[in-house]
Amino acid sequence: MLEKQYKEKVKRVLWLTDTFIDHNGVSMVLQAMHREIRDRDLPIDILVCSNDLEPDDHLIVLKPISEFNIPLYRQQALRIPNLRNIMRVFKKGRYDRVLCSTEGPMGFAAIYLKKLYSVRTDFYMHTDWITFARQVFGMEELGVKNIQRMARIYYHLFDNIFVLNRDQQQWLTGESMKFDPSRVFLTAHWVEAAFINSCDVSHTMTDPQKPPVVLFTGRLSQEKGIFELPGIFREARARIPNLRMMIAGTGPAENELKKAFPEAEYTGWVDHDRLPEIYHSADLLILPSRFDTFSCVVIEALSCGLPVIAYNTKGPKDIIQDSVNGYLTDDTEEIVERIVEFFLDVTLQDSLKKAARERAGDYTPDAILHGLLKDLDINLS
Repeated sequence: MLEKQYKEKVKRVLWLTDTFIDHNGVSMVLQAMHREIRDRDLPIDILVCSNDLEPDDHLIVLKPISEFNIPLYRQQALRIPNLRNIMRVFKKGRYDRVLCSTEGPMGFAAIYLKKLYSVRTDFYMHTDWITFARQVFGMEELGVKNIQRMARIYYHLFDNIFVLNRDQQQWLTGESMKFDPSRVFLTAHWVEAAFINSCDVSHTMTDPQKPPVVLFTGRLSQEKGIFELPGIFREARARIPNLRMMIAGTGPAENELKKAFPEAEYTGWVDHDRLPEIYHSADLLILPSRFDTFSCVVIEALSCGLPVIAYNTKGPKDIIQDSVNGYLTDDTEEIVERIVEFFLDVTLQDSLKKAARERAGDYTPDAILHGLLKDLDINLS
């Protein structure tokens, strides 16, 4: 009885999302989040529209009234929710706050609940749409400024914003977006136990008999910088003749990349539980993207003792310690130089691999969820 009374006093969050089982980073993050919410029985329920997903503890699934694909993002279906059904879920669950992870139909559903019930409504920002507009649409600055104006109007409809890196935090609180710093919270993702438990000391020691392998894993799309890979690899292989390049993932630019980069080895889509095996087969992860707001592949790779080389921007900049557990670079020429430096020094390889695992240990669900609940003003003590 006491436990029931206690739970009734706890503030409850309804977390809306347009994606949960799709092949993208947001889905992977939310699945990991749901597992922790469910296992800890936190006062948070995730709500998603789907014709294929089954509901679970702390996971509410509604059938969409319509579902279709759009040319811009063919691998992600757009699902239109029934606002009346969402309203019923909100009232029945006695939620007193809303959190939303996506700018699609569920984003507008979140704003609808905010206006209807006058409840705190926050947004969890995963995607950098300004960079997306530049790199995918090829927009000139006038178009980018218009996107930024629309983003400012949209995000200001929410009470608070959760961000995944300091660059976005500074952008939102700067002159272009003008958010009160007290309304912008910094959060992160964590390393799942499957990645940490899959690695032993032998995985952080270099095998001189094994050909050196560079790995890219992620969505094969233009904004991920994948078309920089052929030039980087060919320049590096000119100095390291037995260098191999492995590419794990799928995406809209897969066929185009295969034509431009036939020397690479392609694994196709890799299930999440098989990713540690892919990481262990490589020596260095390369991320030529200036788009990632956090990049789960970075901490996943680090947890498997795999150093990461990336651009000195956004999420990777906050995670990677330059020349300690990986490299932060400014251009493709520097990426090539760092790859060569890494593979020509076995002692350096062992040092970075050990430090990579240590750095991954800084990202734990306990610490990250504690901060998230605190910023949501939920006190479970």
